[in-house]
Amino acid sequence: MGDILRCFGQGIQVCIEIAMMAADAGLVTSDAECVVIAGTGHGADTAVILTPAPSTRLEDLTVHEILCKPALRAES
Repeated sequence: MGDILRCFGQGIQVCIEIAMMAADAGLVTSDAECVVIAGTGHGADTAVILTPAPSTRLEDLTVHEILCKPALRAES
C-alpha cells in the first residue's frame, strides 16, 4: 500500500499514515473531516483534507482534497 501511496508523493503517504495513527489512538473520529499536513525531511509541503479511519478499516478512509503537494519535475 505504501508503494501505491508514494506514487502521489511521499507527503501524501505520510498524511494518510498520520490520519490512521491518530484514529488508532482515538485522537480523531471517523465522522469528521480533518486537515492533515506532512512532508519530507525538508519540511511540511503537503496538505490533505480527509476523513480518517483506523488502520484496521483503511478502506473507510476518504481523501476529499489534496490542497498542496510538491510538483514532480523531470530531471534534466
